[in-house]
Amino acid sequence: MTMRWISAIASAAALLGCSPVPSDMFLTLSISTDGAAVETSINGKANAFLSGDSGSMVTSAPLNKLVRSGENEVSFEISPVQPLPETPGFFSKLEISIKGEIIDTMVESDRTIFARELTAEESAKIADGESITITEKFTIDRAALKAMKN
Repeated sequence: MTMRWISAIASAAALLGCSPVPSDMFLTLSISTDGAAVETSINGKANAFLSGDSGSMVTSAPLNKLVRSGENEVSFEISPVQPLPETPGFFSKLEISIKGEIIDTMVESDRTIFARELTAEESAKIADGESITITEKFTIDRAALKAMKN
């Protein structure tokens, strides 16, 4: 029974703020689609809030509690929707912001970790009924984030 308590306490601690992102900072992932469905996974775990199958979606969410120090990965499984569009669209941007700031998710800044849209080839594959996967890797360094904050 003692091992269960230790495991439960460790799990609770992991959920309650072991984020490598300093307080008052946000690591925000924004996604928009046009004529495509997307299933988003962060570090191998599907995220329903950042996914959608309607073919037209705009969403944004902080990843603070979903990332870890060091290397991280976001994957997007992008699929066609019916009716198949001539030019499906997908855009995603991961950006760092500080509490109280207003950011434009469509413009890159010095705090953009990655910005990704479909290439012409990827868009053509989706328009032809194929699914594609896009994977973006990034590193989180708490000390670098703290320095940025100051």
